Amino acid sequence: MHSENIQQIATSLSDNFIRNTGRKNTAWPFMGKSIITTDKAEWKHYRNLVNPTFARPELLDIEGLSVFVDRLIDLIPRDGKSFDIQALHHKMFLDISTEFFFGKSMDSLLPDTPFDSDQFLKALDEALAGVGQRRQAGRLSGLRFAFDKSWKRAYKKGHSYVDEQVKAALEATSSSSPGNQKSDQEAQPSPRRYVLLQDMAKQIQTPLQSWSAMLFHLARNPHIWTELHETALQVNLDTLTFESLKSLLNFRNVISETLRLQGPSGRVLRLTERDTVLPLGGGKDGQSPILVEKGTTVSMNLWCMHHDSDIWGADAYVFKPERWIGKRPLWEFVPFFGEQRICPANQQVLTHASYTLVRLTRQFRCIENRDPMLEYVELTKMTTQSRNGVKIAFPEEQ
Repeated sequence: MHSENIQQIATSLSDNFIRNTGRKNTAWPFMGKSIITTDKAEWKHYRNLVNPTFARPELLDIEGLSVFVDRLIDLIPRDGKSFDIQALHHKMFLDISTEFFFGKSMDSLLPDTPFDSDQFLKALDEALAGVGQRRQAGRLSGLRFAFDKSWKRAYKKGHSYVDEQVKAALEATSSSSPGNQKSDQEAQPSPRRYVLLQDMAKQIQTPLQSWSAMLFHLARNPHIWTELHETALQVNLDTLTFESLKSLLNFRNVISETLRLQGPSGRVLRLTERDTVLPLGGGKDGQSPILVEKGTTVSMNLWCMHHDSDIWGADAYVFKPERWIGKRPLWEFVPFFGEQRICPANQQVLTHASYTLVRLTRQFRCIENRDPMLEYVELTKMTTQSRNGVKIAFPEEQ
């Protein structure tokens, strides 16, 4: 789809479009009412619940983030031994997200953690994959998955965890405020738990997918890692801030190129509520306006646009961070979509990716790929990740 059409759908024509009803229904059992499954005033209500969670002060907590990155680095082999860093990333982002949303981390990177994080992550993966599979099946999902009980068991584990955290928070609030006691009925988990669950799932999956893909590509382009290492050695970790991370252009270029090649959203579907005219797509050459009638499903294929050789050059499928030097694309690059529907966690994802990459490139002088499969093979859930993991080694510590 033309970037001009995407811009219009996200901005001036946004009121003409709603989410595809069938796709909303497939996510309902797992995510309930949330910003993924609602529209109009209801969507604005849930978006307003989420927005304060991602307020700017939260993005500046580099010190809090460093605790989890320290734990990740401590678990990395120092003897050049091969390992899958994607598995460690999964646990790190689980710890970060649970600390961020509930004020209490699962501490899955610690050896003596009492929580079975492996089982929880497995259940979360199955729940997210179940949503993706049912979306792909479309109208046949009810028939195809009629006897599948495993998905319900998986997402119920997510519900149970969030219920426990909400209950603990309510009990803590009640005990600290004697005049504000809750009845048993009021203390029961509300539908708002889905807002927390959906955002926790995105907080784990989106950084994991982007970060793991970034290490996948850097392991196959070790000269870029060396350049980042030299830059990272000049960084003063004691004075590192959100703003100074944004100023590290070569790191930002690596992250942007990763999001272009393996972004968190491959396509966005919308359903027209009224007849709408989009600026491009009509006529013999597709350069004239086009009428989109009410009830039409519009597919915005972000993956194709991010790999379009007319925009990115003949090497659009090649990992090439230097293509971003002096390049400031607008609606041709929307990994988190845009305007009011932009992913609320987008700045946090970029902060986490930048800081973690600075720490790793500073710690390790070089990186080696240990996977005979050189191509990125996608495993699709709600987002995608490397089917083969990210098998690497750090042969020498600086």
